Amino acid sequence: MNSTPETRTFFALAAITLLLRGALAAWLPITGDEAYFHAWGKNPDWGFYDHPPMVGWWLAAMSAISDHPFVLRLPALLAPPLVGLIVAATLARHGAALAWSAATLVLLVPLNAWNVAITTDIPLMIFSAGAVAAYLRALRTGRGLDFLLAGLMLGGALLSKYFAALLALAIFLHAVTRPGRQRVFGISLIVLASLPAALLQVVWNWQNCWPNVMFNVVNRHDNAGWSLTTPLLYLVSLAYVLTPPVLWALARGTGRLGSAGVHGASRERTALAWLAAIPFAVFALLSAVKTIGLHWLASFVAPAVMLFALGPAGAAGQGGAAGQGGYADAAVGGGLRRAVRFAAGLAVVHYVIIAGLAAAPIEWFADSKRYQGIVMTLRPQALNERIEPLADRFVVTARGYSPAVTLGFNLGRHVPVFGSGSSHARHDDILTDFRALDGRDLLVVSKEVPDRAEYEPYFKRVVYRQEQVLGATFHFIEGYGFRYAAYRDAVLEEIRARWYAVPSWLPRGPCYFCDRYFPERSCHR
Repeated sequence: MNSTPETRTFFALAAITLLLRGALAAWLPITGDEAYFHAWGKNPDWGFYDHPPMVGWWLAAMSAISDHPFVLRLPALLAPPLVGLIVAATLARHGAALAWSAATLVLLVPLNAWNVAITTDIPLMIFSAGAVAAYLRALRTGRGLDFLLAGLMLGGALLSKYFAALLALAIFLHAVTRPGRQRVFGISLIVLASLPAALLQVVWNWQNCWPNVMFNVVNRHDNAGWSLTTPLLYLVSLAYVLTPPVLWALARGTGRLGSAGVHGASRERTALAWLAAIPFAVFALLSAVKTIGLHWLASFVAPAVMLFALGPAGAAGQGGAAGQGGYADAAVGGGLRRAVRFAAGLAVVHYVIIAGLAAAPIEWFADSKRYQGIVMTLRPQALNERIEPLADRFVVTARGYSPAVTLGFNLGRHVPVFGSGSSHARHDDILTDFRALDGRDLLVVSKEVPDRAEYEPYFKRVVYRQEQVLGATFHFIEGYGFRYAAYRDAVLEEIRARWYAVPSWLPRGPCYFCDRYFPERSCHR
């Protein structure tokens, strides 16, 4: 592809955003979710409690190099430019100007412009973009190898996060709308190539209490319920993630795929409409009863931007020299140019806000309900200095998964979760064996005022202390002589009944939690 102003713009902005995001990645301490996934990397397995294992595998490799936040976050830093390159390569046949403009838009949409966190969404974004690109190529070439590649990419996405199932559904529905011989053959190859990834997760879950199913299907929906607010919030989230110009253009173009667009792209536009619309439509339905997280949408930005670029927004005069594939290397449409400029301006606004927050004294946030968590995350050393003198005398634990993994990352040791916790992030149930703590002295670090009934039955003696750290109050509960039997019969029994009541429709298999603590009972209902 020849060098064009759009090509140079992409690489210049990729370098600038990498520099800015790299500085943020090096400065910002590890967040709770990142520390949780880092704990996966320190204990690699074929699966983990909440999600498939890909990010844990990646972090196992990164942490073998260094545990510095910048190193751990390298995949997150490289993901947006990599997805942009995939988009540019996918659209190259329609001309360098359009391809690189679309890639620049992918680079600058809000989540890609500022995010540095290494989470399950990062490998999902990369593999999903690869699956979309390979599928579009397979539709054009009809080659079995391209369909197999699409399946392998989809398998990687399935090993990253289960939202990949929405992309798989979209590909399937697009294929069966006009089930010719080529599409049936192609979808069979995609299934064949992605099946090992799916089977790996089924087998691991079957052998480990079905935790992914329990979390994603059974346990995490306590707060779900009909709401008029959450659909509006979803619409705002979609406008933010895609930017308003892109969302508005796509909404106007719904049902008008035959209208003016980039010459020779009608087949790709139809496929991309399925690949973008199906996931967003499923989220729209779910938004009636559940809040849709911003990060849920991240992996479906690439097909939406490509659809936008190939539509009327990307179309301009079709004259000019022939580009790759014989198509005219047309000037980029005004809608695409305006969208890139809007996204660039929005990115600048984000960088200014981030710089302002970084420069602000942490005490400015002292009135926030989340101030203890802010101190724990942004000023970990101040809290560590209060804990480290006690770490040789006590087993350091914490209330809740986020404090536990955040403390664990910053202390360089495993910090178990004390108490029943919530449905989220229960991988510590796999890592911690409370039988081994019987009789030990435990230090429980808590952000909440302790309820004596949650501690005194489980220790011979309990001492309560408060520690002031940068104006935040942390509660240190020193428990002497841990009573495992009492803890098992109360707290672990509550966990078993609440979070490990495996439905009867799931096949029986080994269960780390019940086999360890309740061998006389089954976790199945």
